[in-house]
Amino acid sequence: MKSKKCGFCASIESDNNPLIAGDEIYICSNCVLSAHKILYGEEDPTKCILDYATEIINNAEVILVLAGAGMSADSNLPTYRDKEGFWNDYPPYREIKKDYVAMTSPHGFSSDPHFAWGFFAHQYKLYKNAVPHEGYTKLLDLLLSKKDYFVVTTNVDGLFIKSGFAKKYLHEAHGSIHKLQCSRPCHREAWEIESLNVEIDYSTMNALDPLPLCPTCGAVSRPNIFMFGDTDESYVWEESQESASKFREWRQKNLHKKVVILEIGVGAEGLKRHVKQYYQEFSDTTLIRINPEFDTSYRNENIFYLSMSAKEAFLTLTKSSH
Repeated sequence: MKSKKCGFCASIESDNNPLIAGDEIYICSNCVLSAHKILYGEEDPTKCILDYATEIINNAEVILVLAGAGMSADSNLPTYRDKEGFWNDYPPYREIKKDYVAMTSPHGFSSDPHFAWGFFAHQYKLYKNAVPHEGYTKLLDLLLSKKDYFVVTTNVDGLFIKSGFAKKYLHEAHGSIHKLQCSRPCHREAWEIESLNVEIDYSTMNALDPLPLCPTCGAVSRPNIFMFGDTDESYVWEESQESASKFREWRQKNLHKKVVILEIGVGAEGLKRHVKQYYQEFSDTTLIRINPEFDTSYRNENIFYLSMSAKEAFLTLTKSSH
């Protein structure tokens, strides 16, 4: 069983610093005054939470970052959390009732490769031209101030690498749109895109010839990202599994360290389940959830909520740490 911690400063309960139990939080004797000020409106609660979050991060030995689509939102990349959001960006798909899930399927590259590449060529251009927001740089500075860290993201936009994050500390769990693989696939390797100049007929969202081809067998290639409906046979996962193995080793090495998990812009249920798993896996963990639209699907005395965007959060957190 985990030691009880103060929900404000994360100090562990001791004889000299007893914890006062509330309905959903424990408060140590040192933080009672601050809690009173928040409860009675005498202090800005957001500032208090930021101050405590900053202190917790500063005291952490290692940091684990788990980033979802919300991390890229301030770089003007859409999150597509619902059909309407997707159709507003891609009106032609509304008429034929194709949503994001339908378009990010491997089957399209065999049944209608021009239509499939119409979507992905547009996505590639969008991601290639995206500029990482300042929050990426601030987060990297924060991580580099620690002895150890790891970043796991389901984003395929490549903005972490573009921002200077080292690949050896990064697991792109769903692959990258900046790499291609054979759509069959005829071999188990992906390759970096050197140039991709696929023209699109935006009236039909069909890509024009020539389409990207596999250099080995000549079949149509596809982005090396894990799509809805992919299997171990259709998705070339070997490189992703290499970084996943490094992440497992990192977790094992740090099981008993003082860990802070930064959950950033996570909306997908799959990644949320992993957040819960890792939170329970480490023996001394504090979770900081950063999301302007966070949910309350899981609560604990060692979980903090920052209701703000990733950019705003890291600009504020790094400013508070100085």
